[in-house]
Amino acid sequence: MDPLGSVIVETGRCIFSFFFTSIATLIKLQHNTGRLRKEFEKLEDRKNGIEEDVEEIEQEVQPMLEKADRLAVQGCGPCCNILPRYRLCRRMAKKQLEVRQLISSCCFDNVVMDKKSPVRAVEKQQGPSLAGQREAEEMIEKLMELLKGDENKRIAVWGMGGVGKTTLVRNLNNELESSSLMDSIDIVIWITVSKDLDLKKVQSQIAKRLNLELDPNEVIEERAKMLLKRLMMKKFLLILDDVWEHIDLDIVGVPQTDDQANRKILLTTRSLDVCRAMMTDEEIKLDVLKQEAAWNLFAQNAGDVVEVPSINPLARAVAKECSGLPLALKTVGKSMRNKRRIELWKHALHHLQHSDPHIKHIEDEVYRRLKLSYDSLPSKILQSCFLFCSLYPENYSIRTDELIQCWIADRLINEHQPLEDCFNDGIALIETLKDSCLLEQGDCAGTVKLHDVVRDVAIWISTKQGSEEPCASILFTNITKPPKQFSGFSELTVILLVGNPINKIHDNLFAGLRKVRVLNLSQSHIVTLPPSLSQLQKLRALILRDCCYLEKLPSLGALRKLLVMDLSGTRLRELPNGTSKLKKLQELHLSRTHHLETIEAGTISGLQSLELLDMSFSAYKWDIRCNVDYGKASFNEILTLDRLSIVKLRLDKVDSVTLDSAWLMKLREFNIQISPGSCDSNHLATQHDEKRAILRGVDLMGIKGLNGLLDTASALDLVICGGISALSELSISHRLSSLQSVKSLSISKCDCITSLISGDNISGTILPNLEHLSLNRLENLGAILFGMVPRKGCLKWLKTIEVVDCKKLRALISFALLQQVKNLEQIKVKNCSKMKYIIGGEVSAEMIPKLRVIELSDLPMLKTICSRLPAWPALEMIEVRNCPMLTKLPFATSNGVAATLKEIRGELQWWNRLIYSNDEIKSRLQQRFQPLKPLQC
Repeated sequence: MDPLGSVIVETGRCIFSFFFTSIATLIKLQHNTGRLRKEFEKLEDRKNGIEEDVEEIEQEVQPMLEKADRLAVQGCGPCCNILPRYRLCRRMAKKQLEVRQLISSCCFDNVVMDKKSPVRAVEKQQGPSLAGQREAEEMIEKLMELLKGDENKRIAVWGMGGVGKTTLVRNLNNELESSSLMDSIDIVIWITVSKDLDLKKVQSQIAKRLNLELDPNEVIEERAKMLLKRLMMKKFLLILDDVWEHIDLDIVGVPQTDDQANRKILLTTRSLDVCRAMMTDEEIKLDVLKQEAAWNLFAQNAGDVVEVPSINPLARAVAKECSGLPLALKTVGKSMRNKRRIELWKHALHHLQHSDPHIKHIEDEVYRRLKLSYDSLPSKILQSCFLFCSLYPENYSIRTDELIQCWIADRLINEHQPLEDCFNDGIALIETLKDSCLLEQGDCAGTVKLHDVVRDVAIWISTKQGSEEPCASILFTNITKPPKQFSGFSELTVILLVGNPINKIHDNLFAGLRKVRVLNLSQSHIVTLPPSLSQLQKLRALILRDCCYLEKLPSLGALRKLLVMDLSGTRLRELPNGTSKLKKLQELHLSRTHHLETIEAGTISGLQSLELLDMSFSAYKWDIRCNVDYGKASFNEILTLDRLSIVKLRLDKVDSVTLDSAWLMKLREFNIQISPGSCDSNHLATQHDEKRAILRGVDLMGIKGLNGLLDTASALDLVICGGISALSELSISHRLSSLQSVKSLSISKCDCITSLISGDNISGTILPNLEHLSLNRLENLGAILFGMVPRKGCLKWLKTIEVVDCKKLRALISFALLQQVKNLEQIKVKNCSKMKYIIGGEVSAEMIPKLRVIELSDLPMLKTICSRLPAWPALEMIEVRNCPMLTKLPFATSNGVAATLKEIRGELQWWNRLIYSNDEIKSRLQQRFQPLKPLQC
């Protein structure tokens, strides 16, 4: 056959095949229509249970069926259009497969006719009710309000183990069913995550709640697609209970777009780090119960026996040992339920007081559950740091700087780095323990402590695992005579005898303890230490702070590994012999050594590793001339310490020492007090990274040698000083440019001061970087700003003003001063008897764009805060106490009541006397009013 013929034949075959296939497909149209209709009818039977999926496919199937019906009516004559029928038939066949897949694998069991119950909006969670517990009910109400707001898409409830997070959120879940919040939510999905995260398990729990069946053998990504598709049709609240680590919700299949006002997540966790990783918008910390609520919970579990007069005091003592932790209160309460023998209650109290878990169930139900937080710490170092804290006594507030010193000495922090890095490492460890709810804020600033039950768990852990390096901790047990020797404790590394009224230590107590690294005898009554101290040749921290009877120490020359020595608050008259040999010493604390007279020449200069020298409020005199003549250490020895970065000391005068700017600039932190003849310690401590100068009882005009100090200080305190009428005079008398380094300024009891800044004294700017201003007991202060001053530069970064006991001050902020302080955030005024107004002149919102807080108290003549504003851009809080003549608040209209305003505090009697421009303003302010309780005398 010729080529042309072959082509014609092949073409004919193709055309015939096409027409044959097309005709076959068209013949099946009626058959496919019937099959599709039947399959879809099955799907409609299940429409109530899976309405969203059906709706999606229904929108595609119904038009097909309608079109098929029309084509069937038209018939298939010679003139019919074959191509549309062909395309429709192919689409219907494909859609038929999708419907079958939806029936068989996506939404139904293998048996199609088995119907599932419809999805409930809220599934009740089993657990104890919190009804009637006021604090818990308030917390639930707070969570409800947060969930209603559009801005909070992710909310966390966090706190220590056993504090009741799950119980709280279960109660919230159960209350949602009758809440108006469900008007904007289709479904609440409760997922228990637990410690060993299994993303497939999380997916399965979500799918089960949605009546969606996932193939257990399918990869997690495919399962996520199906979940995402379903959840995108829902307005939901996803509750993730007991979260221990970050959950990637994208991998799970939970929608993550920013515009999801009605798709919210609420999680519970023990760790604030988890909250950060989950990028929560609001974190609510759940604390332990207060005393009354704790007792009620304990009594509820222990039964009526706690009301028996002979048992009640013991029961209350047992409940107190649980320290408000609900898990412990319930466990111990149940273990003592209806036990009527006093001996049993005494037995329980004894074991609780001695951290002994021999009470029934307390080890399994309390200690092991709390130990999970310890097990989850990311490093062995953190675990050791936590266990170290248990060496301190129950409910003891531990100074963070002391704790870090001990961690460094016990090799938990690398000492082969600058002191600042060691401190930062220590703070990071402390914050991690706090974020894990294993450590909490202490009773004072700069302290931390262990919750009593957490401390018991730490002691239990140490006992169970058997510490490789045993520690001794004899604390607050009122012992007056320690043992003569720690026989059998040759491996001892830490000795803490804090706060014991020990007045004498036996000569051989330290014999044989060659591995001790930390010795802390703070707040004891010792007068001296024995020579056997020198046998502690591996000692790295010697802490004797506030041993107020300690007068003498033996030679310390043998303690060559010592890194930290704290002798603050002792009665030492001279620094111990051999101190100059402590070549590795990094920290020397001698603050409040009011009797210290002698430091041998060469002692300080020999400490070439020293990074911190704290001699604040010490009586030692650094005068160069006298010290050289009498063989004592001079100030010049301090200047030889190249590694020194923190200095705190007191000087009688500055004309005989060198306080040049270059040396001061090298220091990371200093607190230098110039106070002739006084070592009074009644003053603020230096903040971290701060350079503070304190001038006390000096003539500011006559004193010389201040230039370097005033040029470099970031905080300046003037106390009982004279010689100037305005601070601006300092810049003239000492040839200072502008006090530009000063960020915090406090002036107290300086009767010569009549104004802070006087236009008569300056030609340029002054205090351009000042952020915090405190004026206290300035008897003659008439104005903060007096005269004409440069319009720009002065006080432009001022954030807070606090004025107390300034009797002649009639106005706080004049109109001229108002032009300067555009960054002002807080105003606090107290006990200024002639103060009539706070801000003078016509005020506009542009003048106070950042003002957040106004606190006023004991101002008998105050009539107005300022002129009424149409709007307050940033105001959050006003507090008024004992200001009887203040009868109007500065709001011109109801719209002027700031959206940012959270509360107005004041006495109820004052509030009831206020005058309003209209009832609408009154109504809006009333919503924010909180009555103040009367001050206790």
